[in-house]
Order: sequence, then structure tokens, then C-alpha cells
Amino acid sequence: MLRYRGARHFRQRIILSTLSGRAVRIDDIRADDADEPGLRDFEVSLLRLIEGVVNGCEIVINAAGTGVRYRPGAIVGGAVVHECPASRGLGYFAEALLALAPFGKAPLVATLRGVTNDELSIGVDALRTVTLPLMRKFGLDEGLELHVHKRGVPPGGGGEIELRCPVVRRLSSVDLIDEGKVKRVRGVAFAARVAPHVANRMVETARGVLNDFLPDVWVYTDHSKGDKGGRSPGFGMTVVAESTTGAMLCVELSGGAQVLPEEVGQSAARLLCEEVQSGGYVDSAHQPLALLLMALGPEDVSRLRIGRISQYTIEWLQLMRDFLGVTMHIRPDPESSSLVVTCRGIGFSNVARRAI
Repeated sequence: MLRYRGARHFRQRIILSTLSGRAVRIDDIRADDADEPGLRDFEVSLLRLIEGVVNGCEIVINAAGTGVRYRPGAIVGGAVVHECPASRGLGYFAEALLALAPFGKAPLVATLRGVTNDELSIGVDALRTVTLPLMRKFGLDEGLELHVHKRGVPPGGGGEIELRCPVVRRLSSVDLIDEGKVKRVRGVAFAARVAPHVANRMVETARGVLNDFLPDVWVYTDHSKGDKGGRSPGFGMTVVAESTTGAMLCVELSGGAQVLPEEVGQSAARLLCEEVQSGGYVDSAHQPLALLLMALGPEDVSRLRIGRISQYTIEWLQLMRDFLGVTMHIRPDPESSSLVVTCRGIGFSNVARRAI
């Protein structure tokens, strides 16, 4: 049994424990927080969601909520409906499902309800336009879908998505080295329970920045009202730079009462330019998922080019070494400021998948 202390990387530890089959114990979770020690509501909700898709897992939480013992079971997938707390976006839970669902007994059909876009978790538009296409490069093709039925922003939430993920016997190795040149920018500007012109204001400002670099910029507007717009007003934008070789770099921002739509559009465009400048085949937010799928791939060499490596990614690599025994070789590219990550997969096989 692996042992850790503190709340940092709680979700990642549970995911890797489930995939590796190694039990984990986490102690002193916010034990020094005098006002609110222990697990937060979104962490408890994540554990309940894991219970719904992992058969036979054992979860023990101590009386103070500052300690958790988790013994994994078999990933079964199937249909699940889960109400997520408004303290975290649906992306927090969807990312966990996407890491586990490909290795389940049956395809996953998950209905998640809560906050679709916030500043703390990856948004549903980034999941749909960048995360899923990235996973398809590893052999997950037919049946990988995400549908946004309702928008929901903090504090009320009220959004709803449907996530579908097929199962695979094994993943494919990848060689994502050639980042290519940016050929176009696509995106989505959403407005929920606010005037439709709010989305247009974000688009106009973002295009004012991006059109200085390339002409092919198109950001769609998505205006949700009534029940489709959730319980609280809000707006935001997701922009994606697509390259000639299929690389996609994504940036997303959300606005609110204290932020103007023009500020969101301009900031999103400038942050996207920074992502493109740093280079890489995936953006910083998608580095951990790509590296996990590389580690779980066949016993063959996979390569990935990334730009700046985040502290989050470094700690994620350490966790994969603990649970999966995988180490990755990182070398700087002398011809650019990017890094090339190389690893040999562990040949992870889905033994639970139903025979066809």
C-alpha cells in the first residue's frame, strides 16, 4: 500500500491507484486547516463517482475526514448519472472518467450535472474539441463523444453533459513530434443567461488580436437561455490553435460580474499566442493526460513534444513512477525551446473488456 500525506493530487492518486491495482492511503488531508479540515465536497463526490464505475473498490474515510484508505477494484464502466457539487467544474470529474473508462468492462455512458465552465477545472468545450481528439490518437476512435445539453456556471451550476467512451483492449503508441505550423484558430464563446451580444463582444476582441497573425480565425457563439443556461449568469471563451500536423493548443477563460467580455476575449487571445510561442504538440493543460496514455501504451517507444513543462506535470510524472513504475526521458530540443518526452509503455491490457 502506498502512503501519502496532504490533499495535493488527491484525484491523481485515486486514478493511478485504480489503474495500477495498488491500494493507497492518504493521511493529514488539510489537517492544519482549523476552519475546515479534511476532504472537500468535490473530493467526496469524486470518490462516490469512482464507486459507480469501479466494482469492488473499498473506500474508508476516517471520522474527521482527514484520512482516506482506498483499495481499487475492477473498472466496469456502463451507465452512470452523477450530481457534481458546484465547487468544481464537470471537467474535474470527466477527466477522471476519461482516464479510467477505456479499460472498463463495458463502454461508459456518463451523465454529469453541475458546473460546465469555471476557472478551476477544464471546461466542457476544451474537453470536446481538444481532449477527445487527443485520445483518438491513442486508438480510441469510435464512440468517443461529449454532448453539452445545458450550460452551467458558478455559483448555481445547473449544467448537464453526456460523456461516452468506448473500451479498448490496448492503446496505440504515438509519435507526436512534428508540431507543424498553426493554420487556423477555432473556438467557442458562450453566454449563459446574459444578453447574446456578450458573446459577440468576446469574439470581436479576440479576432482583433489573432487576425494580426493569421486570417483564418473563426469563433462560434453559443447563447444559452432559460433552462438551457443553468441557474446563474456567466460567459466565457475557448480558443484552439490547430496546426498543419494535427496539433491543437487550447486556452479557455471565464468571465463574470467583475470582468468585461472584452477583457476575456483579449486575454484568451494573448494566452493562446503564448501557448503557440512556447511550442509543443499539446498545451500545458493536456500534458498529464497525454503522458499517462503514453505510459499505459504498448511496450513500444512513444514520443511527445511539449513546450514549457509545468510543476503540475513534474509531480504527475513522479506519481506515475510510484504507481506504474514508469520513468520518462526528457530532453531539450537544441533547435527550439521545446522538450521531447520519450517513454516505453508498460503494455497495459484491458482484461475486463467483454469478449465480442
